Amino acid sequence: MIYVHKVGLLNSKSDETLDVKSSWKAISPKMIRRTDRYIQLSLLGAYEAVGEMELDPSTALYMASGQGNLAVFKRLRDQRYIHKQPPKPVDFINSLSNTSGFYVAQFFGLHGKNLNVSRHGLVIENILLLAQTDLELGRESVALLGGVDELQEPAAFTRRTLGICDERALGEGSNWMLLRSEENNALASIEVIKQDMDISTLQKYLEDVSTPAQIAFGQRCEEVAVAEIISHFKGERFAYESLCNFYETSTLFILNHFIQTGSGTLYYVNSFENRYRVIKVTNLPRF
Repeated sequence: MIYVHKVGLLNSKSDETLDVKSSWKAISPKMIRRTDRYIQLSLLGAYEAVGEMELDPSTALYMASGQGNLAVFKRLRDQRYIHKQPPKPVDFINSLSNTSGFYVAQFFGLHGKNLNVSRHGLVIENILLLAQTDLELGRESVALLGGVDELQEPAAFTRRTLGICDERALGEGSNWMLLRSEENNALASIEVIKQDMDISTLQKYLEDVSTPAQIAFGQRCEEVAVAEIISHFKGERFAYESLCNFYETSTLFILNHFIQTGSGTLYYVNSFENRYRVIKVTNLPRF
């Protein structure tokens, strides 16, 4: 079992304006010059979780994204193929997959593990499972874990990139957790159920849930499947949908939102290509 000690939420819909540069500049104007919006979004979300707290330098950093820093690759493409120029040095450096992780680690003075995972489907489940395993085995004692996705325009480009075929509204976010293996003063416990399930296995798993609990579904879950799954669950559905448009790492926003506003236990179900994973979060008493 691992424990959530701090959370940070930064979530924006497509019809909202999130001035990341100005928001970050108010915190640390010195670091604007060599960063782009994706890196600033990463920093801002991490700061929402950590604030002025001094982290142990050995804190491990885990970052996840559905598409990574796609904006910088678009700029590099334009420089090379449209403007017929070599890439700008800063854009070239920022195109490295873990540049945002470097800046987050630099700002908080971290020198531990720095891991970045980018993929479609269940990306938070995978990065959280990596952190959970490291904490449970004692390889790490503290982990700062975040999910960052930037909304790219035009929206049709982002939909093609993510493999989204419908016209659902898109969003962006930078949501973070500070995790420890120790329970003392924690906000919640969190566990990624390690079993990869099909729908029938998931239904049997949920039927065995005996304590009062709530359930939430990831944004890649089809409503037809949701209706079938929820009929096997005794608790209520945790509603977040009006607060959050689609982006791959919205899972962290949903979990953090439950930790901040909910009570009891949440079973969070997400899917990709007809496979299902479950994250169990239990809020702890706060004094």
